[in-house]
Amino acid sequence: MDVIILAGGQGSRMESEHPKALVPLKNKPILSYQLDYFLNSENVNKVVLALGIRAGEIIDYIQKEYTRSPLDFSIEMEQLGTGGAIKLALSRCTSQFVLIINCDDITDIDLTMLSNINDNTICVANPRLPFGLVKDKDGYAVFEEKPLLTDMWVSCGWCVLNRQQMLDIIPDKASLEYDVYPKIQLKLYKHTGFWQPVNTKKDITEFESRELPEIFK
Repeated sequence: MDVIILAGGQGSRMESEHPKALVPLKNKPILSYQLDYFLNSENVNKVVLALGIRAGEIIDYIQKEYTRSPLDFSIEMEQLGTGGAIKLALSRCTSQFVLIINCDDITDIDLTMLSNINDNTICVANPRLPFGLVKDKDGYAVFEEKPLLTDMWVSCGWCVLNRQQMLDIIPDKASLEYDVYPKIQLKLYKHTGFWQPVNTKKDITEFESRELPEIFK
């Protein structure tokens, strides 16, 4: 399958001088965690980077660090929204189903399983409460620090979509969440492994404190 990485974010909430894709996590850019995972998989044919703000800096980094890799670039000349960015990048893909991910959602979802999907599918994971939970036990407080909510599911920023169908239905400017998802049926792929969104400075600190899966070390 082909992969599209949405990597056009500015990263202003991270308080970094870098575009979001190049913000370092343990001295390695966010984007490299994604690229190293995909480019080392036999299930991935090509990776397309959907870029926008400060695209030149990201391309310079890629051309320096990934000189022999099957990478392509799709660059927004104006803001198109997540749906529009995906549509633009899909024109550079050839596989029937394409894996689309947010650059800032780092997870170890099984790529072999995803490569066998033949339906529009959204990947979901259990969210972690960002603050401590207080439970009532006989009128007294019982504290649980940032629990994993195993009875709830949220999008973890990855989906598998039918390339031709998306090219037909996505407007040139659109939101994936508001303009595309409501128009299609999405199967669920439930992931219970590692997932860490990285959107803020606090997220960076949390990522760097966690024990990472072997594939990210």
